Amino acid sequence: MKHRKLYNKVILSLGIVLAGLFTSCSAVDDFLTVYPTNQITSETFWEDKGDLNSVLYSCYRQLTLPVPTSGHPTTVQQMFAWGELRSDNFLLTSESDENLKNIMNANLLPTNWWFDWSWFYTGIAYCNLCLQKGEETIKIDASFSENDWKPIEAELKALRALYYFYLVRAFRDVPFTTEANDTSEGATDPVPQAPSEEILSFLINDLEAVKDNGMINYGSDDLNKARFTRNGIYALLCDIYLWRASKNSSPDSIAKYPGEAEADYRKVIEYADFLKDDLLTQFREKRQDYYGSDRSPFKGEDVVPLPLYTTDKSRRVQDIPYNTIFGDKYSLEGLFEIAFDGDVNKNNAFTKFLGYGNNNRVSPGALSAAAAFQSISGKPDDATVAYSKTDLRYYENIEKTAGSSTSTVFNIAKYSCEMVTTDGANDITNSGTTINYQNWRSSGNFDANYVVYRISDILLMKAEAIACLQEYILKSDDEEMLREGFQMVKGVFARSNPMIESADDLKFEIYNSAQALEELVMRERQRELFAEGKRWFDLVRYAMRQGNTNKMLSLLVIKYSTNSSAIKAKLATINSLFNPVYQEEIKVNTALVQNPAWVTDETIVKN
Repeated sequence: MKHRKLYNKVILSLGIVLAGLFTSCSAVDDFLTVYPTNQITSETFWEDKGDLNSVLYSCYRQLTLPVPTSGHPTTVQQMFAWGELRSDNFLLTSESDENLKNIMNANLLPTNWWFDWSWFYTGIAYCNLCLQKGEETIKIDASFSENDWKPIEAELKALRALYYFYLVRAFRDVPFTTEANDTSEGATDPVPQAPSEEILSFLINDLEAVKDNGMINYGSDDLNKARFTRNGIYALLCDIYLWRASKNSSPDSIAKYPGEAEADYRKVIEYADFLKDDLLTQFREKRQDYYGSDRSPFKGEDVVPLPLYTTDKSRRVQDIPYNTIFGDKYSLEGLFEIAFDGDVNKNNAFTKFLGYGNNNRVSPGALSAAAAFQSISGKPDDATVAYSKTDLRYYENIEKTAGSSTSTVFNIAKYSCEMVTTDGANDITNSGTTINYQNWRSSGNFDANYVVYRISDILLMKAEAIACLQEYILKSDDEEMLREGFQMVKGVFARSNPMIESADDLKFEIYNSAQALEELVMRERQRELFAEGKRWFDLVRYAMRQGNTNKMLSLLVIKYSTNSSAIKAKLATINSLFNPVYQEEIKVNTALVQNPAWVTDETIVKN
């Protein structure tokens, strides 16, 4: 199989460093010692912790590595595409790319190279090899102890789990191995898909065993966000538990896996609270560093809201949260980010799909905002229109071009612009409201990080877990728990609506049932996490909980002006929510079975 052949290569890119991050940080000088590929698999290579760190670097580097094949998507481009393209967030700006056009129109062809998973298995191969050799290095290098190894082991297992978790969410059942294969023997042995339940359970158990060994502080904010820390591992566990709980919430799954979904939802709540409390503690300690003693937006020593960064309540708002998270990067709210420096490594996922700054405007990428983002609602939480007149995220995310109603294009400003100021935050529909965009990222220096996890995401995971635990498992509307979940959503919503009138604000009385809270969470996640590679996975979780695609499709087809019936027919089954297996993989691995939703009449000749 293709990815098994890659196990033999353990590709190291000479002279290139992880997103520029490791070039400037003395704490990771060991990562700069990169050896020729033909030395990696020999026993003479693994002599000390420096060799181990060289391959540890490559485990991360695979996330940002430009693929040499012309036009072939990179790993981070696939992460974004698998998590967003099929969702209700985006439309294509041009239909010239047939591969993207087919994905957006639910024509998922096994010949489409966007479904090539080999680069993810290359990353997994690095992790497997490093995990195997790490134990051996302890015996060789006297300066490298078991205590030195434990945080590295936790970091590697988290990164491997992230690779696998993307594959499970995108394909469901995938080949699974934790063994390093650094010889030619058996490199092409057929490897069948493992059930997603088996993979998810392994990942959870694997991370549970090492989560508290994760590094707490690598010594700088950037390293603490661009490498897996203990908090990053807890965030990943929240996400995996939520996925497995959703998969096992339908009546059939509850019968098959009794008690598992309830336990998993409770783990999401527990670990979200752990992260919330830890970040609050960190923020109290560093508050003066962020705001200065005279500029704290908090009225009392212990009054710290979540999320952590706040906007001021005035007509003219410089959006501190947006600027800090997406402009400055490596914010305290971040839990794990894929780092880009804009020099050696540019974020080619965002420049390809979302665009970049050019002459103080957005030069659009392949995508523009879909129907839900093309107007502003008079209501704070509209079922079909994402943003209301007080929601600053509208202009943080969307740049509406001038022109007639028929030619208007809704470009994506998020990430391309580093700072947004709104004058007239009480009503962004008012003709007197002005939006000031500053510090545009050009295509030549696009250094926006790919934020995998941040605290807003975790708070909304907790709210989702509370709602779904009540709705699907306990079959109740416990007011205390629902109110707690509502407060998580309200906290995220409130900071982006600093000028909302109390009469228009979100009120618990409207969302005091589990179903109403679940639907609120779905909408708030769409508003808050727009263009962060989350929405399709959110929709799939929503469908898995119900055991069918009916409600999910009612959300999805809003973006289609035509052919909505055809889209519903193509996505009528849960199988259809997962990608087809790439045809080239099936040719070299005779054990692979195609997703039945995407079986074609073509005969695939297997090698």
